[in-house]
Amino acid sequence: MEFAMLNIIKGKKLGMTSVFDGSGTTLPATLIRPFRMVVTGLKTPERDGYAAVQVAYDETTAKHVNRPMKGVLARAGVKGYYRKFFEAKVQPEELDNYTLGQEIDPAEFLDYWGEVDIWGTSKGKGFAGGVKRWGFAGQQRTHGDPDNRRPQSGGATDPARVFKGSHRPGRMGNRRATVHQLSCFEYHHAINVLVVQGSVPGPNGGEVTLKVRRRLSDEEVQAIQADREAMDGALQERLRKEREEMERKAKEEAARKAREEAEREAREAAEREAQEEAQPEVEAGAPPETAPTATDGSASPAEDAVKPQESERIAEPPATEPVAGEVEAESGDATAESES
Repeated sequence: MEFAMLNIIKGKKLGMTSVFDGSGTTLPATLIRPFRMVVTGLKTPERDGYAAVQVAYDETTAKHVNRPMKGVLARAGVKGYYRKFFEAKVQPEELDNYTLGQEIDPAEFLDYWGEVDIWGTSKGKGFAGGVKRWGFAGQQRTHGDPDNRRPQSGGATDPARVFKGSHRPGRMGNRRATVHQLSCFEYHHAINVLVVQGSVPGPNGGEVTLKVRRRLSDEEVQAIQADREAMDGALQERLRKEREEMERKAKEEAARKAREEAEREAREAAEREAQEEAQPEVEAGAPPETAPTATDGSASPAEDAVKPQESERIAEPPATEPVAGEVEAESGDATAESES
């Protein structure tokens, strides 16, 4: 079956990244994930007046599909549910390559796409002025001009009207936008991602349509496959070297930890030995040394040293209070002296 004859596919924009070309130049790129599609109808020139393939895409659950769409899928013998449909025009002789219910995997033919046109719904910006919407230069920003972002006048006096289609403020974005002649860098089969040069209209997660503009020749396909094999070989070699380097570092780290552990244990053992040598040796069975005590009941030398101080305090004459007669005599002598 010739999958390469299908010239339109639907996909989801994942985001942007950057890639390197053969000379090492960094180029902007967009990542697109194509939908898996299934044939649900064939349009013939005899019955419909044109040749086309009706395709369903964007697989979903039963609750998101109405009854007419379920009927179309059931008549085509499709397993599962798809919420969206589109038609891809083909040559009448190419209709024999497709059957109802046939699943179309974009991975079968995306390798043969060289350049594509991509369209989608641009991001909505809301109501925007002429400077943002059309890139007007605006008026001067100096000398106190307060209207530097206002648009031009409505026109001359003679027509006395505004011509249709003139650039004016209004709603910006949220409409179909197309970019032409974008190069397909590569298609990753394992993750179902197509890498396209440049930017693509719409937000991340938005739906886009890709239409082939130029298919690759057999020589170009062979060159791409050879480059891919060479890149895969170089990648495998780099991964092998990185794996060996990681293993070597892991072994060195394990040896370093073992060496540090051995050094720590040796240091702790040396510290324990030094502490044991510093402690005095105690004879087995000898009682500990205590202060000497007198067995005959006499005081110890320490007590004898304290006793003289106590005897000195006792030897001091105590202070005595004066007798009442002596107090009266002293007071009488003091009175006589004052009278004389």
